[in-house]
Amino acid sequence: MVPSTATGNVQFNDTSTIPPVTIGTGSIASGHAVFTTSALSMGSHNIVAKYLGDTSNAVSISAPLTQTVNQVSTSSTISLSSSATSITLGQSVTFTATVVPSTATGKVQLLVNGANFGSPVALSGGQATFTTSSLQTGTYGITASYSGDANFSPNTSNSLSITTTLTITGQGSTQGAGNGDDDDADDEDVHHTNSDNEGAEQEENHESSQNHESSQNNNPTTSGNTGQGNNGHTNVNYIEHKNKNKQKQHGDD
Repeated sequence: MVPSTATGNVQFNDTSTIPPVTIGTGSIASGHAVFTTSALSMGSHNIVAKYLGDTSNAVSISAPLTQTVNQVSTSSTISLSSSATSITLGQSVTFTATVVPSTATGKVQLLVNGANFGSPVALSGGQATFTTSSLQTGTYGITASYSGDANFSPNTSNSLSITTTLTITGQGSTQGAGNGDDDDADDEDVHHTNSDNEGAEQEENHESSQNHESSQNNNPTTSGNTGQGNNGHTNVNYIEHKNKNKQKQHGDD
C-alpha cells in the first residue's frame, strides 16, 4: 500500500457474486494488510481489496484478483465381478464394476488383457455393467478402470480371469454316422435282393421262353417248319437235361 505510512484496515470482497460479499478484513502493518481464509467455495472468485482510509489517506479500491478454488479429490476404490469365470463360445457374460463411494460420477472402461474393450460406461449408483458374447476361445485377464471426477480420483480394479471354451457335442455326428451306415446297409440289402430277384426272374423268364419255344417247335401246326422242329427237339433235350440236374441237386440236398 502506498504510502507505507497509511494506517487503518483493508476490506476483502468477493465480487464474483451479486451483490459482492465481504469475506474478511486485515489491519495494515508497514503498508501491508494480510487476510487468510479457507472458506472459499469451489470455483472462480474475483477478490477486490478496499482500503477504508484514515485521517491522512482516502478510500481506495484495488484491481480484482481472480482466485480459483479446486475440489480436493478423494480417493476411490473400484472392484470388478463377473457372472461366470468359464463360458462356451458365443455365451454371454456380464462384468460389474463397483466404485466406492457410490456418489462418484464419471465412467468406467473395461479392459481385456490390458486393451480397451468396448466403450466406457457411465456410472449409475456407483456401478457400471458390461455384457458381451464376443469373447473368442482362450483365457483372458479382465480389469476395469475408473476415470475419476471432480471429487474422486481415478483407480483401477482387481483382475479377473475368464476362460472361453469350444464345446463339441458328439451326439449329432454320431447319430448322423450311424444313420448313414444304416442307410448304406439298407441300400446294399435292397441292391442284393433286387439283383437276386432279377437273376431268378431272368432265369425263370429264360426257361419259360425255352419251354414256350420248344412247345411251338414240337407242334407241327404251330411251327410249320422241319428246321424249327429240329431246333425244338434240341431245346426239349436241354430242358430235360436241366430238369434232371435240378432233381439231382434236390436229391443231394
